[in-house]
Amino acid sequence: MGVMMLSTILLLAMAGAGTPPEAVLARMEQWTAQQQRLLPSYQGRRRYFITHPLLNGETSALVEERFRTPEQKQFQILERHGLRELEDRVFSPLLEAELETTHDPQRAATEICRRNYSFRFLFHDPGQGAYVFEIEPRTSNPYLFRGKIWVDEREFAIRRIEGEPAERPSVWVRSTHFVHEFAKFGNFWLPVRHRSEVDLLFFGRARLGIDYLDYRWEASQ
Repeated sequence: MGVMMLSTILLLAMAGAGTPPEAVLARMEQWTAQQQRLLPSYQGRRRYFITHPLLNGETSALVEERFRTPEQKQFQILERHGLRELEDRVFSPLLEAELETTHDPQRAATEICRRNYSFRFLFHDPGQGAYVFEIEPRTSNPYLFRGKIWVDEREFAIRRIEGEPAERPSVWVRSTHFVHEFAKFGNFWLPVRHRSEVDLLFFGRARLGIDYLDYRWEASQ
C-alpha cells in the first residue's frame, strides 16, 4: 500500500465522520452560497459592551440591524450607557467596518473560502460535532484573520471561529484574540456571541463582547 493511500486513510480516520477535508470545504462554500440565496432579509438586535480595569463600569450600546440582500445593511443605535467617547472610538468603527465588508469587492474578498484562505485540516471534534481547520489568509487585507474554524459535520455551516486579526489594527494594540460563535435559527445559521480580548500597550487588557438577539427573518421559497 503506497504512502499516499496510507495518508488518505489516516486523514479519513482522523476526520471521524468520514467526509474528506476537501469535500468538507466544498460543502461549506456551497452552504454559504445557499444561505445567501435563501435568506434575502433579516433583522435583529445586538448588545455591544466593553470592560477595562480603568473604566468606571461597563460601556455598552444596543444596536438594531436590518439587512436585505445583496448589500443593504443598516444600523440604528437604540440605547447607550457609559463613556460616549469610548463608544465613538470602538463601537462606531466596528459598525463602519461591517458596512464596508457588506459591499463588493470587500464582501467577496473577506468570505471564508478557499479563494481567500488556505486551510489545513486539524481534527474532528465529536463534542462540537464539527471538523476543525486551521486557516491563514492568502492576501493582505485588514479584515481577514488567522486562526481556526469549526465546520458542522451535518450541515457544513461554520459553527465557531477563533483567532486573531491578520494585521494589527494599531501600534497601541499588542495582541487580539477573539471567539465568534453561530447557532441555528430555523434553516439558517446566524451569529450569537462574540468575545474579544485586546492587550493594549501601557493600558493592559480590555474585553469586548457582542450578544446577538431577537432575530427575525424572511426566507425565500
